[in-house]
Amino acid sequence: MNNPKVILVLGAGRSSSSLIAHLLTQASTENWEIHVGDLDVKAAKDKVESHAHGHAFEMSSDEKGDRDRRIAEADLVVSMLPAFMHVEVARVAIAAGVHVLTPSYVSPEMKALDAEARAAGVLVLNEMGLDPGLDHMSAMQIIDDIRAEGGRMTGFASYCGGLVAPASDDNPWHYKLSWNPRNVVLAGQGGSATFLDQGRIRVVPPHRTFQALTPIEVEGRPYDGYPNRDSLGYRELYGLHDVRTLVRGTLRSAGYCQAWDVLVQLGMVRDDATLTWPEGISWADWTRTFLPASLEHVSSVREALAHATHATEASLAKLEWLGLFEDGNGPSSAHGTPAQIIEGLVTEKWVLRPEDRDMIVMWHRFDYEQNGERKAKTSSLCLEGKDSTFTAMSDTVGLPMALAVKPMLEGTFGTTGVEVPMSRVYYAPLLEGLKGLGISFVEADIQP
Repeated sequence: MNNPKVILVLGAGRSSSSLIAHLLTQASTENWEIHVGDLDVKAAKDKVESHAHGHAFEMSSDEKGDRDRRIAEADLVVSMLPAFMHVEVARVAIAAGVHVLTPSYVSPEMKALDAEARAAGVLVLNEMGLDPGLDHMSAMQIIDDIRAEGGRMTGFASYCGGLVAPASDDNPWHYKLSWNPRNVVLAGQGGSATFLDQGRIRVVPPHRTFQALTPIEVEGRPYDGYPNRDSLGYRELYGLHDVRTLVRGTLRSAGYCQAWDVLVQLGMVRDDATLTWPEGISWADWTRTFLPASLEHVSSVREALAHATHATEASLAKLEWLGLFEDGNGPSSAHGTPAQIIEGLVTEKWVLRPEDRDMIVMWHRFDYEQNGERKAKTSSLCLEGKDSTFTAMSDTVGLPMALAVKPMLEGTFGTTGVEVPMSRVYYAPLLEGLKGLGISFVEADIQP
């Protein structure tokens, strides 16, 4: 038998569960060895369990020699590390002639490695998770089909959210954590959101992110979409130079954004200043520190907050459920940024219990003209996870990557360089493979 191919997975966090499990199911047939490394070696061991073709190892946070040696000896590296570390991994891999797979956006630093990767005959395939990743592939498949049939795109909207499955939805926020809680708390704070609305560029600064809402219904359930980052860059990426509407955003269950906006307006999710409150402070008193001094005479913190923000009763009920008005309990730590304090709270309150299931909802709208007639269609995905380990988030991030491993090892994509899965050479086989794993989109023609 030929020597086994070594697939090196760096990072064994939440989103890697489905990826690693799927690779292990193929390992014996494909003659693969799956090596999984993490700073927390227990996390890596839990992912490979006792599989004969799985090997867990501990990564060091400061000594990179062992990691780089493993990269050079691998046949393919799947980087599930924090996004800022992908470039460092890719440089080592390219120098060793090893292909690289990541779920993250292509940074300018990663893009700068394109010529080097091509010269080395290496494919560095990025944006291969859910968003970015599955969003690109599912959107470009329909956009290309519309163009192939003589249509001209006039508008595109795309929203995605990691939510909680209806059967596990037992809190007024209709939300539980299936991915990094820090990213949830800091959502919308990465700069102004820019998008195209009926031919006009719109700019939404961070403090208004959760006010710029679009109501969307998917499979009979109501959601709110808020704009995410820079949508205008997708004119070039998707070839949508002539569209009048172009927006990408995030989905939350109806009512979530209005309540979260109260925290944004008060500065309770700011991450730019580290503060220290009195030890043992209650949540009610902690919340009051964000309210105007003129409301100090209002004895009820709930009432004072309502005066300061004009929050609705529905939003106040959500904040009360979080515990922000409690006198008997308080933050576990009285030191940190406001965002860190809130992160600790929601990590406890929005926990995805072992028996809970999450849900991914993705929704696209395509507006186009064909034969002089205005047309529109939608494409949507609703996917529930199996449990709190094999989540829908883990499936939609990990399985597209797992399916890309074999064609990358065998060279059947026929590409090299720093790439994203925008073209048919990637999305055609990967979407077909995902369909076989139960991940498929529902298309519908709608009124333009």
